[in-house]
Amino acid sequence: MPLWGTAHASATNKPKFLTTDEDSDYTRADSYATQGGWAMRAGTAATGNGNTSADPEILVAIGDLAGSTDTTGLRAPTVTNMRFVIGATATTDLTAVASGGVMAVEITWDEGITVAGSPQLVIANGNQSSAGQGNYTLTYTATGSTANRKRFRATSLAFSVTDVLTIGGSNVALNSGTISDTVRGGTAQAASLVLSGLTAITHTVAA
Repeated sequence: MPLWGTAHASATNKPKFLTTDEDSDYTRADSYATQGGWAMRAGTAATGNGNTSADPEILVAIGDLAGSTDTTGLRAPTVTNMRFVIGATATTDLTAVASGGVMAVEITWDEGITVAGSPQLVIANGNQSSAGQGNYTLTYTATGSTANRKRFRATSLAFSVTDVLTIGGSNVALNSGTISDTVRGGTAQAASLVLSGLTAITHTVAA
């Protein structure tokens, strides 16, 4: 089985020697397609420095992997991962609170993407508590976002114990904004917003 793909249409094409463990310095989600090949996002521990403005480190050299022109073949960035982000700067542990709760979700694409405006992401609430909190709408935030990993966040939320929150099944809503291929430039190539092709991610609100 090849250790990487020569197209970026699937998460399985990313270098397989990288781990899926988000706590690792070499997590696969930080790898994405560039015109030079599969790269590791600048500023990660794997690159040896914290300079997020540096050129990404090329792990596997494949010319025109991202595809940037009509002649080289247009390849829309596709979603390869999604997760709830837990941490003091991103969100609470989604414990039950009367109000003031914070929730953040990170969506990963297989290419660098550029966001303009305020796209939104709806998190489905199964309402297992019968409290009727309803679904949650998160809005894109530049804070914590990187080249290929973009965050959506909401504050002043109320959570109810036992409610199961789900990412997946619903696509990102542009909300008059744009999410576009960075390599192509401008808004010439829209990124895919489809999340339903991935296994849904859930989080149960705790006491």
